[in-house]
Amino acid sequence: MSWRERWPLLRRVLITGFFAAAAWLLWRYARLVDWDAVTTAIAEYPRARLALAAAVSLTAYGLYCTLDVLARDYTGHRLPRRRVYPIAFVSYAFNLNLGGIVGGIGFRYRLYSRAGLGVATISRVVAFVIAGNWSGYLLLGGLALAFNPLPLPPAWEVGALAIRIAGFCMLAGEAAWLWLCAFSPRRSWRVRGHMIELPSLRAALLQLLVASASWLAITAILHVLLPAEIAYLTVAGVLALSVLANLIIHIPANLGVLEAVFVGMLGSQVPPPQILAALLTYRALFHIGPLLLALLVYLLLESRSQRNA
Repeated sequence: MSWRERWPLLRRVLITGFFAAAAWLLWRYARLVDWDAVTTAIAEYPRARLALAAAVSLTAYGLYCTLDVLARDYTGHRLPRRRVYPIAFVSYAFNLNLGGIVGGIGFRYRLYSRAGLGVATISRVVAFVIAGNWSGYLLLGGLALAFNPLPLPPAWEVGALAIRIAGFCMLAGEAAWLWLCAFSPRRSWRVRGHMIELPSLRAALLQLLVASASWLAITAILHVLLPAEIAYLTVAGVLALSVLANLIIHIPANLGVLEAVFVGMLGSQVPPPQILAALLTYRALFHIGPLLLALLVYLLLESRSQRNA
């Protein structure tokens, strides 16, 4: 049996194993956690701290939406930026809460097509934004995992060396992407009937700059909400691990995975109720609140499209 034939079975085993481990961790900590303490921890956040976390959340959204503006220059479409930003915001909010197929891809195709763009152009926008977002993750996540040792719980079988290797692999992937953008003689591929073109090195570096700033801001939200003794670089590494774990099982919004990884990694340093309070507040500020606003913006965009039809 070839590796390609074995991979689906191996992937199912990995998914099942991680689900079991995540469920066990959540069940274990759910039994031990004082949920009244979690509620109290949330209620005791200073307003200034919550305001700072909310401001950083808006910054992270603004940076991510700038990828769509860069994609505007990359594809050459002429939609005004005042129309690009709302489409990007709605797509990102739904992406975070419902997954990339529905949010990052589905909403972009619908809203950009209603704005007058063709399928080929939208496909290039989607590919550019997705590539840019993961470019930033590979760089920052790779640096955090490769060069900043994480406080691994004794019970975890995954060793520090394996995590460092994963970090270096991520950095190698990012270097390969930039090399392709700079030197690849072939600049386009047809994927499922859509033409995907490599950006120039300049465009790829702009992608990287904006996406990296977005991931830095997301990490900062969690850092602001978590107890002060948790270092920023530690938060970056744990966040990178949670995203890496979610790539295997593809749960929208990283639901449950984020909590399992953060509690598992940091539960020995600070009380789990404080970690869960930070994560619940993070979800409220970065997931739920923007989703409610995105619903309103989406309805306004649809209403505008119907009036112009």
